[in-house]
Amino acid sequence: MHISLTNFAYIIGRWEGSGRAEYPTIVPRDYREELVFAVNGKDAAIHFEQRTWIKSADERNGEPLFWESGFLLDKGEGLFEMVSAQKSGRVEILRGGAQKTDETIIKLDLASVAILNDDRMIRAGRMLHFHGETLEYELWMSTTKNIAYQRHLVARLTHKGRP
Repeated sequence: MHISLTNFAYIIGRWEGSGRAEYPTIVPRDYREELVFAVNGKDAAIHFEQRTWIKSADERNGEPLFWESGFLLDKGEGLFEMVSAQKSGRVEILRGGAQKTDETIIKLDLASVAILNDDRMIRAGRMLHFHGETLEYELWMSTTKNIAYQRHLVARLTHKGRP
């Protein structure tokens, strides 16, 4: 049985937590994150906005790090698409399937089908695991400076409330 966006209804609202960015071309860094999912009640889409800030013991603590906004779209028959516009100008379109094991556990596995406005990027993927009031995710990527497909981000967020 295929799942649809209606199965994602419980994720609507604000999520907060922290994560870690690591990649061969960057200095590893911890970050704080806020992720908001919203719907307009009409379209088969969930809007998301993700913002992160540096989490450190030095003067950079709280400095903005990353910002993206986009949509999770139901393409039918269990296929989903994530369209992401990032503050750098990069646009990613990722596509993949979802698995539902009960009312509050959904695993979403997405792979890039298009990456625009960033010649460094070769491939990207996101794995999101919603279980109850917790979201754990990983972001993997391959770039022109690091061809190997490697994990870049790992984070754990908790659901802080619905609108």
